[in-house]
Amino acid sequence: MRALLALLCLTAVHAQNYRGEAVPVAQRVDPIEFSRLRFLTFAFGREGPMDTPLPTPPVMGREYFVEADVFGIESAATIRFELLDAAGRPLQTLTMWKATDSSTDSEFYGFITVPNQPFRAVVIGTNTNGAAFRAVLNTQFQPAVNGPPDLPADQNRRIEQMMTAYRQQLQARAAQAAAEDPNGVITLSRAVVSRIAYEPLTAATGGQPIGMRLSYSMQFPTRKTIVAMPHVFPVYQQFAWRGTVTMKPLSGTITPAPQMVGTQSLQDVIVYQAAATYQPGVTYTFTVDMVPDFVFQGTQSGRFCIHEQKFTNRTVWDALKASQAAVPYSVTINDTETFANIPAFYPQRTFYESFVAAGAFDCGPQPNIRF
Repeated sequence: MRALLALLCLTAVHAQNYRGEAVPVAQRVDPIEFSRLRFLTFAFGREGPMDTPLPTPPVMGREYFVEADVFGIESAATIRFELLDAAGRPLQTLTMWKATDSSTDSEFYGFITVPNQPFRAVVIGTNTNGAAFRAVLNTQFQPAVNGPPDLPADQNRRIEQMMTAYRQQLQARAAQAAAEDPNGVITLSRAVVSRIAYEPLTAATGGQPIGMRLSYSMQFPTRKTIVAMPHVFPVYQQFAWRGTVTMKPLSGTITPAPQMVGTQSLQDVIVYQAAATYQPGVTYTFTVDMVPDFVFQGTQSGRFCIHEQKFTNRTVWDALKASQAAVPYSVTINDTETFANIPAFYPQRTFYESFVAAGAFDCGPQPNIRF
């Protein structure tokens, strides 16, 4: 009788039509904040040339590689970096570039030739609504008249040559930035993402729901190298339940295929959520099948196992497995500033029971997908 009641409950949950479009969520717009400008020097690390924070004041007239952090960048449409004298008058416009194509990345890099007087840095630009902004860094730099050489004297010629080559690579990137933004104005273009459709992902045999399928498209105004996969997790009312389970990509398609970075494959881009390069003016169509992160699929058999031993809080996990209530899900694509909610979808209990019914076995303490 108990098994029959459980089956009837499961059938009632399955009867709901969990299909639709995720509801976009407007994010709070924070003001632009110029939080840090850090001077860097070049060093030879364990894995080769690298940059490291400058331990001494910058020296007048020398060129340095710098890193800038600007928060609230999600609301900016354009941005320009300048140096000001102690009275707030412009000294020079800087050539900077964004660290990555992610629209939420707040790091910028560039080169500065140090003025022969105290100075501050400022960012100037326009917001996405067309309003102008200006944010001055609180730090006033006091440059030194002289200082230690850029490269320590004890470095041999071979290391010095490698360091010089590393600097030249960065200077080539600076030259590219100067050509793309001759006035120092960086245009922060963003991807155009369609509404995200969702529907149940069902087992190949039996038709039980084992996850969700998301479908959406993207267009890019400029060439972008980003992570375009969604991050999806259930938003439980019980705060203690949150973060226990998330959804992960099982498979999917991108049409047309983006340009891979290095030797990666489309599976790397979808399943392992690696960055790929997308060309401007092309509409990319995505279909992403997502399952709970407590299941693993064997690479040889295609069967699934359930990694229950991942849950250290068994009380919460048992409560999740027992709950039959529909759950809202959060959907984000961070590199494109896409935020949306699925109002209600299957609970994790449904997915768990579907995998068990399809023959999923216990993964054991350490999942191994070679089965």
